[in-house]
Amino acid sequence: MTCLNKTAKLLLLSLLGLLVLAALGCGGGEEAATESTPVAEEAAPAAAPPAQPVSVSTTVPLVVDALSTFESKDPFVPQSVTNPGGGGSNTVTTSGSTATTAPSSVSNALHSLKVLSIDAVNDIPVVTFEVDDVIYTEREEGDTVDTSWGQIKVIEIDAEDQVVVFLHGSETRSLGVGQEYLK
Repeated sequence: MTCLNKTAKLLLLSLLGLLVLAALGCGGGEEAATESTPVAEEAAPAAAPPAQPVSVSTTVPLVVDALSTFESKDPFVPQSVTNPGGGGSNTVTTSGSTATTAPSSVSNALHSLKVLSIDAVNDIPVVTFEVDDVIYTEREEGDTVDTSWGQIKVIEIDAEDQVVVFLHGSETRSLGVGQEYLK
């Protein structure tokens, strides 16, 4: 059996030697081999670079609501602005694009309401106003007038501040003397 022990020891030492040689070849032996290579091998064509590991990532697709109509908008850009009548030009801004039209004039308006004067008759405030080129004189609070633009009711007359409140349909208009509302 001693012979068998000697054979096993030899086999074990050989295996250990191979492991040491393999470790030197894989660990740092490559640098030493590069330094001692002959000049003739430098002229040889370069070997292909070692293969780089491929990175694989998986992503989860986002679920998109096919029925959604939401569009984000810049909160600092007016989405729809109009300048009704007056003396300047009308500018309309919708979703970032701007269109400017020619200056408006009285001929573009379909209807007009203008306060001409506020007076007092027998200590009762009265207003004289014009609707579509027709003048209605000395109307008191509560008076209703049928005009080409529909019924207009005098709601309140403030003689001190020279302001009248009119009701036209479901809308109220406050106008001072000399002011005009165009529609």
